[in-house]
Amino acid sequence: MPQRDGDHDAIVIGAGAGGLTVAAGLAALGRRVALVEAGRIGGDCTNVGCIPSKRLLHLSRDPALRADPPALLAAVRATRDGLAAREDDEVTTTEGIDVVRGRAALAPGRRVTVTGGDGVRVLTAPHVVIATGSRPRVLAVPGLPAGRLLTNETIFDLADAPRHLAIVGAGAVGVEMAVAFARIGSRVTLVDTADRVLPDAEPEASGALAAALVEQGVVIRLRTRVVAADPATGDLRTDGGAPLHAVDAVLAAVGREPNVGDVAAAVAVVPGGVRVDAWGRTSAPGVWAVGDVTPVAHQTHAANAHGRRIVQAIALPWIPRIGRPPSIPSAVFTEPEVAWVGPTAPERARRCHPRALIDLRVDLAGTDRGLTDGVTRGFVAVTAVRLTGRIVAATVVGPHAADLLPLLTLAIDRRISLLRIQRMVHAYPTHAAAIGAVADAFARRTLPHLPGEALAYGRHRFARSPAGRRHRTT
Repeated sequence: MPQRDGDHDAIVIGAGAGGLTVAAGLAALGRRVALVEAGRIGGDCTNVGCIPSKRLLHLSRDPALRADPPALLAAVRATRDGLAAREDDEVTTTEGIDVVRGRAALAPGRRVTVTGGDGVRVLTAPHVVIATGSRPRVLAVPGLPAGRLLTNETIFDLADAPRHLAIVGAGAVGVEMAVAFARIGSRVTLVDTADRVLPDAEPEASGALAAALVEQGVVIRLRTRVVAADPATGDLRTDGGAPLHAVDAVLAAVGREPNVGDVAAAVAVVPGGVRVDAWGRTSAPGVWAVGDVTPVAHQTHAANAHGRRIVQAIALPWIPRIGRPPSIPSAVFTEPEVAWVGPTAPERARRCHPRALIDLRVDLAGTDRGLTDGVTRGFVAVTAVRLTGRIVAATVVGPHAADLLPLLTLAIDRRISLLRIQRMVHAYPTHAAAIGAVADAFARRTLPHLPGEALAYGRHRFARSPAGRRHRTT
């Protein structure tokens, strides 16, 4: 007979980034939480995502280590496994968290059935948080042996680097693994049906990264689809151009699918996952969702941020639920790094008239720190509202781009003008001074021409965008 348990304040299904944030946050505020996990604590980020991929990128910079790929890959696994064991110990010993091992299924009425090694257990609580994550999207290549098809869940278990690695998908995972495996001696071919690498970033960032990848020995095949494989030769046939010869392994990096199968009976599901509002509420009362299982939080830091909002809503319900969700930056740890925040150019065009905004860019090669560090490819680009200088979007390409972006992210969230950032003093010489240079460029462009800028601002503030909708840009 199933064992029933109704003594928890909340049940969290999934112990990945979002689930751990919610469970730990609620426990710290005195709530008792059942944390259900069928796999390893830490989810994708710790075990098959952020941690092993960034460790691989870091270790591959060392010439001595990259000369011995088997040892390097073993070191990556050792770091990953050590962190996973530490997280497991920390979570299982945290007061207020009861770890329940097994696979959970959610039914209407916040009824969670957990099937595991100890049998079947039925949990109920006033709140249930879905944090079941996602899985790699399937890539079908006729003729490709299963053992040669890799995903992020299997690539870090390789005993050695492939002689020729074909990566299908030039998004964040694809370009990062292209850099890492090219460094440790693999011949890397990057294939995508899109017309540029990293299509979620701004085109100028994609162009800079593509040029850098080619310099690092990566072959890029865009507007190309892999359609079949020859299991004997390892050749991959494409829908145009020459085949890819003697491919030892294929990494599928073509996106993720939300794990909604065990919860779809209880909540509304839309393309991209479980439907949520700005505070993580689903269509079912008392049921919340966070992380990859939703359409809105596909990065670890995004899951953490949304998870904190859920903690507030559950544990501190008297605090008004006001304010917009925080801006979520994106970062890709290639060489150079690429980081961005804010709406993309097409999104900006839909929201407001293009003449209400101005674009500013400073190349890192033109800065003193860029000169001392020999930076040949990198920039800071900002889109701001004219006259007011309020930052709308920003992109940084270059060394430590992800570490430069937070100032611009804060400016977007707090509606800080470039005119205020212009008065900020940066240590010399730093790459962050490029942000100050962007602010200086805005001031030079705006302050001497205030009457004309004010007139243009007033004319376009409520102007219709090309899409025909009226938007406010301030």
